[in-house]
Amino acid sequence: MANSTSTGHAAARYKMHWHVLFTHFPVSLFGAAFGFQILHLFPTYLSGCFEVATTVALIGATVLMIPTILTGWFTWKNQYKGARVLIFQRKIAISYAIMVVSVALVAWRTTRFDAFMDVPESPWHWLYLAGNTILIAGAVAEGYYGGRLNHR
Repeated sequence: MANSTSTGHAAARYKMHWHVLFTHFPVSLFGAAFGFQILHLFPTYLSGCFEVATTVALIGATVLMIPTILTGWFTWKNQYKGARVLIFQRKIAISYAIMVVSVALVAWRTTRFDAFMDVPESPWHWLYLAGNTILIAGAVAEGYYGGRLNHR
């Protein structure tokens, strides 16, 4: 009987941290997209597959940025009382920049598929790679500032 009571209390104190959960999905997918873009640069019979994999990972990351930003905003408002300090200003600015760049890349990639056509030496491909590099750099910066908040 004592065991069921003690586990009941532990379950009652447990709180789900949704932002922490959601954050890891876009970060890993942006990393995968970047990695696939790098692999696409090496001429193999799979380079076309890497290009498509980049697009799929980028679409997934962009979609998952929506709940990530929303849960971050709610956490900031509730847990940190909407404190307008530099670390939160940076995290908010970076997250919006990531969202803008990722939506632009997804829109460009899905509407102008013929501009890429599996040609790694194309200037369009290098511009797309630059956009993916910006996204992974933004994800790293977000992780750095998130770590500073939680692991002082």
